[in-house]
Amino acid sequence: NTIANHWYLILFPVVIDALLWLGPKLKVKTLMMPFINTMTENVLKISPPEMLPTAQTYQALWDQLINQFNLTSLIRTLPIGVPSIIARQSPLTSPLGPGISYELPTVNWVFIALGILLLVGFLLGSIYFILVSQVTAPDAGKMSLKDVFSAYLQSLIMFCLMIILLILISVPLLMLLSILSLINLGIGQFFMMVAAFLLLWLLMPLVFSPHGVFVLKQKALPSMLISVRLVRLFLPGTGLFVMTSILISEGLNMLWTIPDPDSWMTMIGIGGHAFIITGLLAASFIYYREGLKWMQDNLQKMAEATKMQQENGGTTLEQR
Repeated sequence: NTIANHWYLILFPVVIDALLWLGPKLKVKTLMMPFINTMTENVLKISPPEMLPTAQTYQALWDQLINQFNLTSLIRTLPIGVPSIIARQSPLTSPLGPGISYELPTVNWVFIALGILLLVGFLLGSIYFILVSQVTAPDAGKMSLKDVFSAYLQSLIMFCLMIILLILISVPLLMLLSILSLINLGIGQFFMMVAAFLLLWLLMPLVFSPHGVFVLKQKALPSMLISVRLVRLFLPGTGLFVMTSILISEGLNMLWTIPDPDSWMTMIGIGGHAFIITGLLAASFIYYREGLKWMQDNLQKMAEATKMQQENGGTTLEQR
């Protein structure tokens, strides 16, 4: 009902998806293919004979990935950004035809385009999150330019902090996985699955990190710490909420992506995805507020109980 009463919120993901689907595309195939080919040749040289089919499969996957990759899709920023289903697909065609593609000529142009896309993506994401937060608040105020700038700045800081955190976690894991894969491929694949679950377990407490910026007007780092504390107190319930949201989102994404990209029916998928994902985001803000209220009430009760014990001379054991 919240999203139905504030239908304009779904325009953010709809417009982003429409632009990525029908608009011009930025490609890096010319720049990346020589590097990919060189890397593949080196892997094929050092790979044992039984690994050659696997290496060739990886080469085909890389070719497909580079061919489909659209740099413009990086306007969908994380963890704060406007959701997009087209950014995940990167379709090569649309009802208007193959579309216009621009090959970026140099690495400098890639970094310039990347910087602009990230800055615009975080700005749009900040406005989107502010609006969703306001419509789910019992006493919502008006969005001010100061709120947008503050949230935008903290979004960029949070992105940088999470990148640093991912690097600190991923580098040792990748080194360990590389060593294990050299020893035995099966062991390496097994530990790769274990590492994926470990990474998920480590990042799970940060799931509500953006919410503190928009609900409590906190800075990036305190917001991340509040998220960790909240998730630890609500771990079973939070895990169920997150898993349910993921299942709903991913399950319906399979439905939204049934139409071919060159069919106008894709617009139905774009609209459905925008409505569902905005509703799930709104639900997460409601869950976050209720969780904060519960946490504050319990902390207050604990403080009052401690104060009463001190006034009564401590616990029964301490009095003895």
